[in-house]
Formats: sequence, structure tokens, C-alpha cells
Amino acid sequence: MLQVVRAGVDERSFASVFNAHHARAVRLAYLLTSDADQAEDIVSEAFAKVYPRWRRGEVRDVGAYLRRAVANEANSKLRRRYLERREAGRRHGDERGVRLVADDAVDRDVVWAALQQLPQRQRAAVVLRYYEDLSEADTAEVLGVSVGTVKSQVSRGLSRLGELLDDLGPVAGQPGGDR
Repeated sequence: MLQVVRAGVDERSFASVFNAHHARAVRLAYLLTSDADQAEDIVSEAFAKVYPRWRRGEVRDVGAYLRRAVANEANSKLRRRYLERREAGRRHGDERGVRLVADDAVDRDVVWAALQQLPQRQRAAVVLRYYEDLSEADTAEVLGVSVGTVKSQVSRGLSRLGELLDDLGPVAGQPGGDR
């Protein structure tokens, strides 16, 4: 019975400690995290960790002890948040290589316009080699020409395609090409 009465007194007196230090602790947590909701969570955790030690009489200066608990909890939360973001970045990668659908559409239109300007044989050789992903031998067979002819037509076609793409405008994702 004595234990229950003492606990009631401790809880009431800890409530006065809470009331005396709560607002200051929340301000400190907010200044450490720049997040009001997280500051409230940090202070709640800090009070929960301070209470058992305070109840056992291990805390001499509650204000200083609580400030230290808030700082430790804020550091822990920030470290956890940093690790979670880093891990999420590893799992999902970053934005390098991600392209918008509109960028792809613009690129297709630009490349299509350039392909239309190639001579028929060069266009056929380039499309079969790179769009259809045929080998030089397979491309030669489809076109009914020698492998040497495929090589020269593809070389000339890619060279001309590069010139045309430079003239038509930059392609998204290339230097100077992000429209």
C-alpha cells in the first residue's frame, strides 16, 4: 500500500516537472529537427526515458538531464532518418537515368525526322542494324547486299544522322538538350 501512495506522489510531482520543462524541451527539439511533429515525438520519448531514472532518484538536475535526453533522441532520430534515406536511395536508385515520357516523345520525333532525311539504303541499313538489332550479316541478307556494303551504309548513315540531329535540335538528356 505504501508503494502505491508513493507512486501517486511521484506521478503528481513528475507531472509538475513535465509542466515546468515541456515547452522548453519542445522548442529545443524543434530547433534541432525543424519539424514540429517530430519535436513533440522526441520530447515524449525523452520524458519517457527520464521518468524511470527520475523516479529512482538518479536525476539531480531534471532540466539539464532532460535537455541531454532531448538532444540524444533528436540525434538518434536524425541519424535514423539519414540511414533510411540512404537505404531507400540504394534500393530505388537516384534520379539519374530517369526520363520523362515527354522527353522520350520529343527524342523520337527528332530522330524520326532525321531518319526521314537519310537516303533509303542508309536508312534501311541503320534501322535494321540498330532498331531491329540485326547482325551485319543478317542485315546484308535482308537487304541483298554484301556485309561490306552494310558496314559502309551504316557508317555513312550514322554520320549523316549525327549531322542532321545537330541541325534539327538537341535531344533531351544530351548536353544542351534538356528542353
